[in-house]
Amino acid sequence: MAIDPNALIPELTGHLLEWLPRQPWFDASADEVSSISVIRLELIRSEWPLVMWAPYEVYIDGAPVIVQTVLAVAPHVPDAVPNSAIIGELSTPAGPVMAFDALDDPELATVFATHVAAGASPSTVKSLAHEPWGTTLELGDQWELTIYRRVESGAHPDVELTRGLAEAGCASVRPPAAVWRKNFYDLAVVRRSLRRAVTGEALLAESVRELLARRCQPRESPLDVGSTMTDLGRTLADIHVQSAATFGVTESTGDALIEQLTFRLPRHLAEASANRIAATYRRLALADDLGVFIRVHGNLSPTSIARSRQGWVLSRFGCDPESFAMYERVPSSPLSDVAGLLHGIGVIGATALAESGTDTELSVLAEAWEERAVDALVGGYTSNDAVHRLLPVERVSRDALLALFELERSVRRMVRSTKERSALLSIPVEDLDQLNTAEVRARW
Repeated sequence: MAIDPNALIPELTGHLLEWLPRQPWFDASADEVSSISVIRLELIRSEWPLVMWAPYEVYIDGAPVIVQTVLAVAPHVPDAVPNSAIIGELSTPAGPVMAFDALDDPELATVFATHVAAGASPSTVKSLAHEPWGTTLELGDQWELTIYRRVESGAHPDVELTRGLAEAGCASVRPPAAVWRKNFYDLAVVRRSLRRAVTGEALLAESVRELLARRCQPRESPLDVGSTMTDLGRTLADIHVQSAATFGVTESTGDALIEQLTFRLPRHLAEASANRIAATYRRLALADDLGVFIRVHGNLSPTSIARSRQGWVLSRFGCDPESFAMYERVPSSPLSDVAGLLHGIGVIGATALAESGTDTELSVLAEAWEERAVDALVGGYTSNDAVHRLLPVERVSRDALLALFELERSVRRMVRSTKERSALLSIPVEDLDQLNTAEVRARW
């Protein structure tokens, strides 16, 4: 039964308006989506079930965004496909067919992986995981495939930076083994997965929970993170120095920094809240001592790092769901990456404390744990003499710039932790004032 894929588009579009906002990787609610237009359907497999690459233009909050899915069409939905992956029934001259997400069927996901990898890896798909605007397939023999759900023109930082750093000798990144690219768009990447690695988030959470359970000093805990955080600081400094040498440096200006931060304000903010935060950014960024700007990770947090037997490895470069690749390709201060880790350490410590109780002794221990982890990270980072040439000269300037980037992270977290995502978010004035008046902490 031959089917013209383009004949499926009109009916498919109606189903997508209901189906797309319910997907775990789609980072917008149904109320934010005003229209969806299927750009085209391109066959990847021409036998049943059909597998097609399906890019859509989606209007989110009035702005067009191109997203991609891997669509499957068959007379019947395979038993392995969950109900959430079923898009709907489509009419054809030969009878009705069902459309569903091909990546939720192990056999069809393997077809897609084989197509993307082009011989670079084994094809067996073992599992998949979603995050905002991305899906990662775990493949056989220690490979993985990541599909960038938001389609953006130009080299994706997760491809460009990891490849450039690896070619320069950096062992703390995972370069692509294969890239699925159409014209000027990086759509998906295959790379080696990490064997027996633990994420930074899991390592830090286990450490602080053990500390609070034992009620001991950080140095006395069997899971003390002092040495591992020092190693992480050294790793990040090496990456920044190599990035400067590989991709160059640019002169920093407060105006450029303000523009970056303003562009990255979460779209869910109401105008009054956004203006208030932007005013704080302008106040903090107007300084002469900003160091230089380099190509940075752009999405660094304890969830995007992992500790393996060989050391720390950084992943998901430029995959910030609140930003776009065009902004992540713009150089920024290396302290933006440092701030992402410091903010993450604080959040993990606060979460563990909330789970354990908030008596005075536990609060003091959690604060001591955070201070030790931060001091070790900064100490390892600044042990690289070359990294100082990238940073503000004065310590007070470094702390102020860190505070600015940590404020940005706090705003993002406040927005994402809000359950009400169907309307513009008006952050209470008292919460904004608490963010704005937070004391600049001495980190250096």
